[in-house]
Amino acid sequence: SSVPSNAFLSPQWGGIVVYNMDDVPSNTSLPLRMALDTRRILTVFITQLKLLLGAEPVGSPQNTLVDVSSTDLTDWEKTALFRRKTMEYLATATTTLTSLAHLLEQIGNMVIGDQIKNQVEQALAAIHKSKEELALGNVTSAFLEAKSAIVSSEKAFFDPSILALLYFPDDQKYAIYIPLFLPISLPVLMSLIKGSSWIMKLWRGEGNTTGEQAESS
Repeated sequence: SSVPSNAFLSPQWGGIVVYNMDDVPSNTSLPLRMALDTRRILTVFITQLKLLLGAEPVGSPQNTLVDVSSTDLTDWEKTALFRRKTMEYLATATTTLTSLAHLLEQIGNMVIGDQIKNQVEQALAAIHKSKEELALGNVTSAFLEAKSAIVSSEKAFFDPSILALLYFPDDQKYAIYIPLFLPISLPVLMSLIKGSSWIMKLWRGEGNTTGEQAESS
């Protein structure tokens, strides 16, 4: 959005105002003390602040500056702001839970703890409750429920147990454990092979002895 001044907005970052001073005669001695029109600056600042918060006046021209004498948010501006933030929180919480579900599908050996389960259940319940409050027109309650949903979903997604598996996948486990257990498993395997061959020879020897005794009798 633009305003009738040397100012512009950077969404999600802030606003910038370029204040141009009046021309100074060439024969003026420096340094020169200049007086700033703070009312003009604050008018642009308040307008930018409301635009960044999402409390843009409905039905007003695009380049309208807010009167500096009326800086309070009106009831409909607060309602619009709460409604917009509620929708943003609900979208973020839903996206986070969806990403968590996809992540759990990719990690086969993931063990879901009770803490993660409780956080996910709380987030889902808060999302449904927020939607119900929005349908009833209770914007403030819907905003609080959406805020609770995004907090619970973020806690579940960034749980330390999940992060540990993300940075320690299965291929790294194989690369660490195989060099450790391979030297130990080879002697054990050779001992099992020798033991099984000895048992087979012993069993065959007993069978031959039994056959010879039967023939002699």
